Amino acid sequence: MSKLSKLNKRITALLITGALAITSVMSGCSSANNETSKTEITSSSSNEISSENSQTTDLGGNIAMKSEHYQIPVPIASFLFNSYYNNRRDYAAYQGLDVTKSLKEQYYNEEQGITWFDAFMYETKNYLAQVLVLCEAATAEGVKLDDEDEETVKMTLDSIRNAAETSEKSYEEYIAENFGEGLTENDIKEYLELTALYSKYYNMLYDGYKFTDEEYEKCFEENKTSYQYADFMRYNFSFSTGTETSQDSKAEAEAKEKAKAYAEDLAKCTSGKDFKAYVKNYLTANPQVITAASESQMTEDEIKAAIDSAVDNTYYKKYAYEVTSVAGKWIFDIARNPLDTTVIENTNSYTSLLLIKPAYRDESVGRDVRHILFTPKSYGGENESDEKTLEQANSVYEKWKAGEKTEESFAELAKEFSDDTGSKENGGLYKDVKEGEMVEEFNNWLFDDQRKSGDNGIVHTKFGYHIMYYVGDNEPEWKLSMDTLLRKASFEETYKELSEKYEIEYDEAAINSIEESEPEESSAITYEESSEEPSAESSAVAESSAVSEASGQASQTSQTSQVSQASQTSQASQASQTSQASKTN
Repeated sequence: MSKLSKLNKRITALLITGALAITSVMSGCSSANNETSKTEITSSSSNEISSENSQTTDLGGNIAMKSEHYQIPVPIASFLFNSYYNNRRDYAAYQGLDVTKSLKEQYYNEEQGITWFDAFMYETKNYLAQVLVLCEAATAEGVKLDDEDEETVKMTLDSIRNAAETSEKSYEEYIAENFGEGLTENDIKEYLELTALYSKYYNMLYDGYKFTDEEYEKCFEENKTSYQYADFMRYNFSFSTGTETSQDSKAEAEAKEKAKAYAEDLAKCTSGKDFKAYVKNYLTANPQVITAASESQMTEDEIKAAIDSAVDNTYYKKYAYEVTSVAGKWIFDIARNPLDTTVIENTNSYTSLLLIKPAYRDESVGRDVRHILFTPKSYGGENESDEKTLEQANSVYEKWKAGEKTEESFAELAKEFSDDTGSKENGGLYKDVKEGEMVEEFNNWLFDDQRKSGDNGIVHTKFGYHIMYYVGDNEPEWKLSMDTLLRKASFEETYKELSEKYEIEYDEAAINSIEESEPEESSAITYEESSEEPSAESSAVAESSAVSEASGQASQTSQTSQVSQASQTSQASQASQTSQASKTN
């Protein structure tokens, strides 16, 4: 992808940050499904937006929506509508949308007369209504943009102007081509200021809610099936005899009895160690189980490695709650106890299960840490010297130690010096880091048993030198999940009250005159090509770090770490395990 294309995507992302979180923001504590159903979306030609206090009116054709102090020009509404559509088009195509035809010519819900245009416009109007309502509430409370907010708006406008110069187009041509006809720099500036105020007030509300331990426990009880896990051992003995003997009922019966005997014998194991030992002995004595799946002749070393891998894969740790399979129903039965065993008969196999840890919630505790990364490429001079990089790291470290030595002063230095684009703007902060997620040296320092809040030092990894600052332990994982659900529910209630208080007017004729545009590589937000079903929550807004090894998720802020250690191989193995266990019926 060209630098210009990347820059255009960056600008687009800045302009619509937040717009793609519409449905998830409005979900409550007891609602596990954030997807909008076809019955929930109502036609924009006959129903109002989700503000409790809204009305249709003629705003002159140039204004799509307005509140007492703020308004949304039609070109901005058009840009957001098309950005939302381009981001969701692959998922919509999976649901039946023909992307080669007009949205207004295809029904999202034919029974209710709702077109795909109505569906996408519904989401766009909901988001803009939320922006207007929260900005009115912010103004009423005296919340204003500060110098840092204004500087962010200015930097974004400068980025657009620089991109226009790079494209060798006039500023007006560039805006028209990338953001839509009729949009002016002033429109963009006012919208950036509006969404900055919206985000500022939204974060004030979201971060301001407080909950008791009793509320966290109650929320978990209401949602525990979505946040329970189990640990168990599993191995599958196949009795499928292949095409040559499958019609031989005697051979089939013998193979089935043999597999059943192995499964029942394995089910007598009462420890994970014994379970693994049995499987290893079985595979060593029956290597054909391993070699049968290979397309080429395997060496002894390859067979041994494959056996070891198969033995390791018998252990399923933190298996998510599911009761759609026979195995899942048995594992998550409330009557289960540690070291319970069972044998399940499947169509062509028997499965042995040993329960290690019955249904539990995730009590693991992550740690919060800040760091400042110095890479040889940036700080090592012409030869990218490791020594010069360390000198720079020591210089900044001494500067911090000579000052107030606070977390706040550390964060300011991270913003100034750090090479980690995934955390730089957040003061080098990574929240809720789990053991094993970061590269070895980083991980070992962070999870030292003696680590305490305020600890600091320098760590060397393959990325460079990191000045470290340990913030402290986070809450247990289950509690963080409940916190997110409770905050969403609290915001939903707050927003309902505010939307009843502040009136929103919208020009239906002007809104319905908006046309969808063909997505262009330079400005369209699309999914990466994938053979899998596209996620309804996919977003091109989250940008990855330049040298990240793997991306991680956080509840509120998308974290992409330059020091992440997550292995694609282990992820694939875990996915394979989950799939296999789910297929056990």
